[in-house]
Parts: sequence; structure tokens; C-alpha cells
Amino acid sequence: MSSSMSGKTQDKAAGHTQLIELAEIQPQPPAGPAVLAGNLSLLDSVPVSVSVVVGEARTTVGDLMALRELSVLKIDRSVDCPVDVVVNGNVVARGQLVVVDDNFGVRISEIAPAAKA
Repeated sequence: MSSSMSGKTQDKAAGHTQLIELAEIQPQPPAGPAVLAGNLSLLDSVPVSVSVVVGEARTTVGDLMALRELSVLKIDRSVDCPVDVVVNGNVVARGQLVVVDDNFGVRISEIAPAAKA
């Protein structure tokens, strides 16, 4: 593998690499239409990961390490509390756990205020 530089170009085993100089530009106010320009349907096929949070528990590392099969870890919500529907760390809705065929599901009962807009 060559490690010597020849001008602004270096050959590597993985391919040809060329250093470039970028011109410095002055910030300008945005002009023209926005990237999405109100057409949110462009995002319809973008995959997102949705998590359903039943609750949380606080414990010590020692107690966590002592957990074994059949141990019970009590969480901070009662059985009748709604679960959180979370996208990218943000709660977007709340709902009740349901059974769909052989899987869990969530029946949405409330949309988070920021997600309604």
C-alpha cells in the first residue's frame, strides 16, 4: 500500500483518493421553495422505528445484577395506565395495550399535542 503523497492525490488499496479545496462562502438568507414545500407525502415511504413504552424502573446496579429467571422487576405504572408510543425519543401518542392475533398492539387513545399540528 502506498503511503507517500504525490501532489494532492494519494493511491490506496481501496481506490483513488483526491484531496479537494472547498471555497469559503458567505451565509445567505434562504431563497426559493423549501425542500418539502408543504408536500409531506414525499416522506410517506421513509421508514421509522416506533417503540411502545410500558413503563420504567429505577434500581441499583447491584439489584440489577442480582436479577435471575423468575425475578420480578416492578415498573412505575399501574395496569390501567396508558402506554407511550415513542418515535425518535419523542412521545407522539398514548394508548392501551391490546392483542392482535398472537401479537401485542396499541389502541391509540390520545395524540401528543405537538404531534397534532
